[in-house]
Amino acid sequence: MKIKNSQKGQSLIEVLIALAAAVAVVAAIAVTVVTSLSNVDFTKNQNLATQYSGEGLAVIRQLAKNNWTNFTSTYQAPNYCLDKAGVLTVMQGLECNQNVGIFKRQIILKQDDMTECSSNLKIESKVFWSDSRCLEGEVFCHDVSLESCLADINTIKAL
Repeated sequence: MKIKNSQKGQSLIEVLIALAAAVAVVAAIAVTVVTSLSNVDFTKNQNLATQYSGEGLAVIRQLAKNNWTNFTSTYQAPNYCLDKAGVLTVMQGLECNQNVGIFKRQIILKQDDMTECSSNLKIESKVFWSDSRCLEGEVFCHDVSLESCLADINTIKAL
C-alpha cells in the first residue's frame, strides 16, 4: 500500500492545529490563574483595610468614652494619622504616611451640626493602600472608609 503525499502534509497540519489549540488552552488557564491570584490579593487587602478602619473607630470611641471633656479639648484638629500602635498624631501636610504595613490610616473628626450625628462629633476612619492595579503615578488608589457618630455618653444632662 502506498501513502499519498497529500496525507503526509495533512498529518503535519493536524499536529500544528492540535498544538495551537493546546497552547491556547494553557494560555487561557494561565490568565485565569493570574487573575484569580490578583483578585485574592486585592480581597485580602480590602478585608485588612476594613479591619484597620474599624480599629481606628474603636480607638477614637475608647478615647472619647474614657474622658469626653479631655477628648474634645485635646483633639481639636480635624485630621489625624493613626499608626499601628493606636497612636494619634496631627496630620502634617495633605495626607498621612504609610503607617500600618502597606496601608495608611487617617482619622477625620468633624463637628456635625446638621446631618445624621445631630450636633455631635462625626468621625471617619479611612485606610488607603496601593497595588498593581493602581495606574502609574497613582499612589494609594484604593481606600476603605467607615463613619460613626460620637456623643458624650457619660454625662447625664439635666432636663
